[in-house]
Amino acid sequence: MSAPENIEDFVLRAQQAATRIEPFGKSVLFDFGHDGKVFADARQSPVTIEHAANFAARADCLVKTRLKTLERLISGSLEPMTAMFSGRLKISGDMNAALELAKRLRAADV
Repeated sequence: MSAPENIEDFVLRAQQAATRIEPFGKSVLFDFGHDGKVFADARQSPVTIEHAANFAARADCLVKTRLKTLERLISGSLEPMTAMFSGRLKISGDMNAALELAKRLRAADV
């Protein structure tokens, strides 16, 4: 999986991958700071991924990071635990939701 160049690229590729994954009953809000937010809803079929204005109240999990950090995580040049311990990746709520979404998106080759 190659790294997204911008949030629009990430959303487009994640939306395409979402058509190939099964729902797993959770939702995740990605907060990329000034780059924007993305909401992934895997509670029902079809799984949806969209730009988000204010979905925090609905999300099972909140992932805060910068798009550059996500790019490094996707490319494998940054380990998730290193990102968390260094403060570049913050996860609140149901961490398993974020892990499951990442696993399914990776398998769908975002």
